Amino acid sequence: MRESERKHLGAVSRVYGPETWDVYGRLDRSLDPRGPDAMLALGIERLEEGSRVLDVGCRNASHLIKLVQGTGATGVGLDPLSRLLEQARQAVSDAGLVDRIELVEGGMHEIPFPDDSFDLVWCRDVIEVVEDLDAGVAEMARVLRPGGSLIVFTVFSTDLLEPKEAELLIGQNLALVAANLVAGNVEAAFNKARLEVAVKDEIGTDWREYAEERSQPASQALLRLARLRRQRDNIVKQAGRDIYSHIESNLHWEVFQFLGKLLPVIYVLHKPD
Repeated sequence: MRESERKHLGAVSRVYGPETWDVYGRLDRSLDPRGPDAMLALGIERLEEGSRVLDVGCRNASHLIKLVQGTGATGVGLDPLSRLLEQARQAVSDAGLVDRIELVEGGMHEIPFPDDSFDLVWCRDVIEVVEDLDAGVAEMARVLRPGGSLIVFTVFSTDLLEPKEAELLIGQNLALVAANLVAGNVEAAFNKARLEVAVKDEIGTDWREYAEERSQPASQALLRLARLRRQRDNIVKQAGRDIYSHIESNLHWEVFQFLGKLLPVIYVLHKPD
């Protein structure tokens, strides 16, 4: 047997050896990842009876409801999309919180409340889609009382995101603002608004592992992506090329977080007294 063949056979033996299968067995055991409740805990510990919280980009108000229920605070949900506010109104009604949660149609750049109105501002999954981020962050800081906290969850691109992947992810997406996926740009906006970073928590893959172990959303995204591409021509004809491209981009969002190409981060920002 030639030396090269002997080396290759050794590599094959190593691949199928017990060390390899021991590692696979280890990877099949949960690492008990944190879930999204970790962010809720950060908000709840900063609220008390009589506190006021603003949820910027509240969507269906699911986070705002939990913040109010868990603390005795009152809240305001702000969202620019009327159809999402309708969902929020129904959810607030179902939770029996109509007297403690106000829902307002509007965006981050013109928050219809006076200076220093809120003890806590909550902003989850919004930064990525905001144009003129400096102005938006400054407005959130304006309505936050001195000594209050702004809690932000957002996602950044990493060095592992290849140029063609970035083009697919950001270039095809109808909502994402490319500059806002750069950590330095977002942190510069915080600094311009004179907000101090009290906590920067890089979530990594924790939340995605947590969700995948329970409902397998990334697996569903991959299955949808395969089906999307197999039906490309029909979907483009029926829904439009822009919608096809957006969905193709969006289905990579969760998967790229698993691969470390996108990094979720939580910030707790403090407004000085």
